[in-house]
Amino acid sequence: MNTRIVFAGSPQVSVHYLTALITSEFDVVSVITREDSPQGRKRVVAPTPVALAAVELGIPVIKANTLRDVEIPPADLGIVVAYGGLVPERLLDAPTRGWVNVHFSVLPEYRGAAPVQRALWDGRADTGITIFRLVRELDAGPIYFSRSIPFDPHETASEALDRVAQNTTDDLVATARLVVADALQPHDQEGEPSMAPKFSREDGRIDWTLPASTIATRVRAVTSEPGAFTTLGGEPFGIVRAATDPGESVGVGRVVMSNDRVVTGTGDGNVELIDVKPAGKAVMAATDWWRGVRDTVTFE
Repeated sequence: MNTRIVFAGSPQVSVHYLTALITSEFDVVSVITREDSPQGRKRVVAPTPVALAAVELGIPVIKANTLRDVEIPPADLGIVVAYGGLVPERLLDAPTRGWVNVHFSVLPEYRGAAPVQRALWDGRADTGITIFRLVRELDAGPIYFSRSIPFDPHETASEALDRVAQNTTDDLVATARLVVADALQPHDQEGEPSMAPKFSREDGRIDWTLPASTIATRVRAVTSEPGAFTTLGGEPFGIVRAATDPGESVGVGRVVMSNDRVVTGTGDGNVELIDVKPAGKAVMAATDWWRGVRDTVTFE
């Protein structure tokens, strides 16, 4: 008899794991995902990526923003990957082997909603993955498996998260098999926990008095959510991709063309603007935006 799985997840990164479970011949008896919501610039109401994948795979879907009143079918194991809500205490022991959660840090570091983003924001060289047993307390359960994973140079948080997800599906499949077979015992988390709360929109505002290296790192951390931005002419101006640029600052917030690159001065050095999003326009190369400016610009 195939192992029966209840899978809870919502964004695209969760789809990688769902697909791997199906490919590995687990019997995913139900998928739980968040309700349809406005997506994209036009705010069109649409299903989650997991809902779309489940329908394509022929798996029954439960759409719910909370599991308070949700009933699940009999299962050997529940698996959560970025569902976006808590599993209530009454459901924790519903599957025969409980629930495991895939979390994108080496716990107990960076418990919470934004572990990859917070690690980048803090200037860490690595992120990671932990597969642990769900308990009532947030991200505090005993660990079945964990490993650190280095960041690639210049990748954004969203790019890192997707890469980590794609490269760790085998870790989840192997761990799930051992847990269901009662062949793997979890161990308690060790060390002082740290938290990784979700970023607010205001967290993405750039402070040009900071050093260039700090600004470039933080742009990576908040891309693509909530997004890095500054202000120009009283309107938000998105910074989609940036990098440090050598040399003395050209002036805090001042934008110039230097050696065919668009650079902005900071409190220590300069930041090269690579891709930007002016107010009311699509993302474009910074050099293309600059050609249409032809004037002195200073970000506010």
